[in-house]
Amino acid sequence: MMVKTARDSDVKRRIVIAARRVVSEQGVHAATMRGIAAEADVTTGAVTHYFADKADVMAAVLQYNNHLAVDRISGRVAGRRGLDALGATVEALVPMDEESLHIWTVLIAFWGHVPAHRMLDSWVTEGGATGLRSWLVKIFRDAVSLGELDPDVDVERETERALVLVAGLGLMAGGFPQELEQVRRRTEDLLSDYLDGLARSRPADQPAERATPEATSER
Repeated sequence: MMVKTARDSDVKRRIVIAARRVVSEQGVHAATMRGIAAEADVTTGAVTHYFADKADVMAAVLQYNNHLAVDRISGRVAGRRGLDALGATVEALVPMDEESLHIWTVLIAFWGHVPAHRMLDSWVTEGGATGLRSWLVKIFRDAVSLGELDPDVDVERETERALVLVAGLGLMAGGFPQELEQVRRRTEDLLSDYLDGLARSRPADQPAERATPEATSER
């Protein structure tokens, strides 16, 4: 039974990954059950065995995409706090490499398809964007406790600014691999300016140090 369960899990995951590839390369409208089956190298019956319909598959694709983004953040932020953690979080999310570009291409594909956009609305309210917002609020509060930011800083406002920075850069590059290098350079400049501006708001008697974006990416 355990062998069968593991095999079922592997097949289901392969179908989700294949569906995500189809969405990224061709759009949500092109992600038919038959096309997903062909991409996953399984039968259409195998897809319908694990998923009730296309909407069920697309929901799994969004969830998998979200897990990839969370894993990127966790990997880069581990052991960091305050503004250092903020810089690592932004770098993990914006399109600075092929994996993050792929994440954004999938999100943009859902935004551009009306029925799928409703799934994205659910994703926003049920964990994805809401979880990111909560994480950023926690980081900003930690930065205040470390003396990196003034105690009177508007945490909610700064969270909005960080979200706009991430979303703007993501929308700029998502789906356009040829823009990746340009966006990477622009991200490094904007992130450096953004963190420098935040650092200047710290109390004068708290000269906290933080890593530069370049140092952050090299760790």
